[in-house]
Amino acid sequence: MKSIVVGVDFQNQSYAAMKFAVNMAVKVNCYLMLVFVNKQDKSKDIFQRPKDKIYEEAEERFKGLIEKYADLLDSNRFSYVIREGRIPDELDKQAIESRAEMIVIGTHGDSRMRLFSSSGAFQVVEKTSVPVVTIKDGAQINTDINTILVPIDATLESRQKVPFTVRLAKTFDAEIHMLAMYHSKVRMVQENITSYTKQAAEYLEDNAVNFVVKSIETDDIVESTINYSADIQADLISSMSIQMSSASNLWKGSFAEQLISRSHIPVLNIQTKELIKTMSR
Repeated sequence: MKSIVVGVDFQNQSYAAMKFAVNMAVKVNCYLMLVFVNKQDKSKDIFQRPKDKIYEEAEERFKGLIEKYADLLDSNRFSYVIREGRIPDELDKQAIESRAEMIVIGTHGDSRMRLFSSSGAFQVVEKTSVPVVTIKDGAQINTDINTILVPIDATLESRQKVPFTVRLAKTFDAEIHMLAMYHSKVRMVQENITSYTKQAAEYLEDNAVNFVVKSIETDDIVESTINYSADIQADLISSMSIQMSSASNLWKGSFAEQLISRSHIPVLNIQTKELIKTMSR
């Protein structure tokens, strides 16, 4: 991993994202590109400054953040940039320019607030082709990633998050917990879940990754994922951006949208496009 893009709006949730990204950069020995998108939002204290002072204020805050983490990561591994435009577009552009393999952003989970809200964070996930880690304000950020939860459902894409997740697991020597969630009584659906779980387990075995498999029946795969992640004290949940939701709570949004909004554990959101890049390495 060469670099990680970190979305920063100088609120608590982006400081949590910063902490996660620094820990990741230390482990994989990569560079961090800190990005502030100058999009007016009066709910953020930085935008209480006069417009002609926002750039100066952002630069001072960036310098303070870099100094804060200087004991963990050499200052020459940090860069920062101030961009103008839509947040999803600008973070995606920066990821391309920096050849980043990951974007890390914080979210406060309130879709009524625009910058890095849960809905805003999901727009970033949908826009970019690189994995996005979303971290809710107040999330528990551990220095190491020891346990990664991988939910498996009936969607074909459900298993496609495994290759990139394996890369992280091998980097941190983490254990993967696969949670096969039987959310339908239809035999064909259940057979698909069993098949996808078996294929994922074979991939983990081939890559010499420690793993555990658990199967459950559930009417709410989001709630079951969150509860199980707490039970195993997971450090990260690996999710596909288009993974399904159960019919009972589909109105709340996709599986990924709900996890971003509700999980107090960092969520790794992987797009189907990432599979091709990962398998080609």
